[in-house]
Amino acid sequence: MLIPRWLQAFWHRTVATVCASRMRCMSCMSALSRPVSVFVLLALAPSVQALELRFTNPFPDGPMAGVARGLTLSGELLPGDTDRLIELIRRKPVDAWQGLGRVDLAISGGDEKEALRLADALAELYPYIVASSDCAGACAIVWLSGAWRLLPDGRIGLQKPLGPPPDNAVQADKLRNYLFKQGLLRPSYERWLAAGNNSVYWLSGPEINSIGVWPPYYFEKLAARCPRLDASDESFHALRRCAARLVISQKAFAFDKLLVGVNDPWWNDNKDVFLGASR
Repeated sequence: MLIPRWLQAFWHRTVATVCASRMRCMSCMSALSRPVSVFVLLALAPSVQALELRFTNPFPDGPMAGVARGLTLSGELLPGDTDRLIELIRRKPVDAWQGLGRVDLAISGGDEKEALRLADALAELYPYIVASSDCAGACAIVWLSGAWRLLPDGRIGLQKPLGPPPDNAVQADKLRNYLFKQGLLRPSYERWLAAGNNSVYWLSGPEINSIGVWPPYYFEKLAARCPRLDASDESFHALRRCAARLVISQKAFAFDKLLVGVNDPWWNDNKDVFLGASR
């Protein structure tokens, strides 16, 4: 996948090297060595911050006043969180439509099967995804789902699927296919496999650049349907407008499937326009 020189330079500026992530663990085995009440057991159990789905940065005024311009995903990713996101989209279509224009990730870890489910759902919606700190495991899987992937600070780290065989092998196959689809190159994948089972493989700056801002399938659409980029501002803005039209049309078809049975006035008024955008 070819990335224009100006974008390579921009990308390298945005990739920062930061100190190793801090890892903490908590053990309750000593508490289990003696009879205790259920209440105490619950109190001693490690706390899990469930994934928070939060619309952010509302329009301050005008006809869209109060509608979100961003979406933040933070906390621990757990089974069922993909269904929660879909339900949120169905309840608030206009916020979801606008919010997908800037998805900020602060996912602290969690279930990698659910991360793949969430990533598959998001990839169809062509979101603009930003990770502003270290993003590993489940977070990295979700970050890769973006049509635009930005990393102004922090690192992207890959972890191997956990669980007993054969479930582990099946999950590993699904994860491999997804990573290749989203642009991870085979040499990076093989270096990750060679890493220890319990360690995080942090992608280097060149490896991040090789993945690119856009996943291969979106880059191919841009290359086939949008004007070529040169050093001029005019070509940059022409490419940006064309890219926006492609995102609108792809996102509209995904929304049309997700909103089956939903009678939302905003979607009813706008879906034909969105679906008619050039693909």
